[in-house]
Amino acid sequence: MHRRLQGLSAALLVLALFAASCGNSGDETSTDDTTTTTTAAPDEGDPDEADPDEGDPDEGDPDEADPDEGDPAVDRDTFVPLEGVPGVTDDEIAVAVLGLREGNPLGTCILDCYLTGIEAYFAYQNSLGGVFGRELVVGDVFDDELVQHGTKALEIIADEDTLVTFSASLTSTGFGDLDAAGIPTYNWGIQAPQNNGRFNTFPHIGVLCADCPGRAVPYQMSLKGATTAVSLGYGVSPESKTCAQTNATAIEFYSDDLGIEVAKVYDELEFGLNNGIAPQVSEWIELGVDFVASCLDLNGMKTIAEELVRQGVRDQITLQHPNTYDVDFVAEAGDLFDGDFVAAQFTPFEYTDHPAIQLYNEWVSQQDGPTAEQTMIGWMNAMLFVDGLIAAGPEFDRNSIVEVTNTEFTAYTYRGLTFPIDWSRQHESASADDRVTHGAVEECTTLVQMQGGTFVTVTDEPWLCWPQEDRSWVDPVEKTFS
Repeated sequence: MHRRLQGLSAALLVLALFAASCGNSGDETSTDDTTTTTTAAPDEGDPDEADPDEGDPDEGDPDEADPDEGDPAVDRDTFVPLEGVPGVTDDEIAVAVLGLREGNPLGTCILDCYLTGIEAYFAYQNSLGGVFGRELVVGDVFDDELVQHGTKALEIIADEDTLVTFSASLTSTGFGDLDAAGIPTYNWGIQAPQNNGRFNTFPHIGVLCADCPGRAVPYQMSLKGATTAVSLGYGVSPESKTCAQTNATAIEFYSDDLGIEVAKVYDELEFGLNNGIAPQVSEWIELGVDFVASCLDLNGMKTIAEELVRQGVRDQITLQHPNTYDVDFVAEAGDLFDGDFVAAQFTPFEYTDHPAIQLYNEWVSQQDGPTAEQTMIGWMNAMLFVDGLIAAGPEFDRNSIVEVTNTEFTAYTYRGLTFPIDWSRQHESASADDRVTHGAVEECTTLVQMQGGTFVTVTDEPWLCWPQEDRSWVDPVEKTFS
C-alpha cells in the first residue's frame, strides 16, 4: 500500500506543479470574479510562425500546417516496403498503449479515456488516407494496475510488435527500460523525474521543473483579491512536500507586489484526508485565510470544500485546484466549487471557437468518447507521434521518428493546444536558477473557474503568459496558439 501512495502522490505533485508553474505578462486582465466570453483568435502574432533562423517551415515543421488538415506539409502517401520495423506491415502501423484501469485510487477515467483519444486521432488520420499507405491501429493494450508499469513495459519490449508506446498512468517505472530499448514513448507528462533526460520519451507538455516557483497561484490570488494563503501537500511523498513549499515560495516572492502572504504551509497531510481536515480549517479561520494553494487530488479538494461548507466559510475561501479539470466530477459536485480555479494542461474545452478544440470534439464524439482530460492527452500524444512519423518520411523507423522530432520540432503547439515546446531542449528539466536553457520560452498557464457544476472561462484568450527571464511581477498577456 505504501508503494501505491508514493506513486500516486508523486503523480499528483506534478499536476499541481504544472498548474503552479504557468504564468502571464502584458495586457490588463480583469481582477474581479466576473467571467468573460471567448473571442476568436487574433489574425496576427502566431507564435508558430517559423523563425527564419530556425529553418524553412516548408521542410517539415508540423505546426505550419492548416489546423483543419492536421498534417505536416510533406508527402504522406508514398508507400515504401519496410522490413524489420516493429509493428509495421504493408497494411498497418501498430502501437501499444499502457495505462491505469484497475486499482486507480482516483476513481477517474484514465486508460479507457486515454485510449479513446488515441483511437479518435488515428481515425481522423485514417480518414485522410492513413500514413505512407498504411492504417494506424492500436495493437496491444496493457493495464498496469497501478504497480505493474515496469513489468508491462518489459512485456512490450519483449513482444517487439509495436512501433511506439503510449502511456498514461499514475506511475512510470517502465520509462527507463522503454527509453533504453529505443522505443519512442508518448505519455501523460506528470512524471517529470522519470521523463527527465530521456530523449525517446515525449511527455505531452515537455519536462516540468519541480521546484520552480511560478506566477499562476499568485495571479489567482490577485484575481480574487485574496491576501492570505495556506499551502497544502501530502506528507507521504517528498515530491508533494516540494510542491507545497514551491507554491508558498511563489506567493512570498510576489508578496510586496500583490499584497499577499502565506500564513502556513501544511506539507504533512495524510493522503486522502481520510480523517477529515476540520482542525486545519478551524485554524485557517483564526489565521484569516482566504485562499488555499493545493497540491492535492480532486477527492482531497472535495473533502476540503465540504468542510468549508460545514464550518460556514465556503464563500470566504477560494481553492486553487491542481487536478480537478474533470467535467463529470465537477458536475456531480454542483455548486460546491463555485468561484474556485483550475488550470487545464491544454487549451480548455470551453474555448469552443478554437480550431483544434473543434477538430477534437468532432472526432472524439465519433468514437463516443467523453470530453475528458485523459481523452485530450491521448489525442495530443497521438498527434505528436503522427507528425513525427510523417516528418521522418516513408522509410521511417523508431530512430528516425525520434531524431526528426528532437531536431525539427522546436516550437510545437499541437495545433495550438499548448504553448510552444522545443523538443531540442525540453527533454531536460529547467531549474529555479536557470529557467531558459531547458525551459519554455514563456511561462504560460490556462485558467478556468468553476460555477454551478460547470467550467467557465476567465479570460478572452485561453493562455496567460509571462516573460521567462525577467521574474518581476507584470500583468499577464492573453494569448492563443493556433
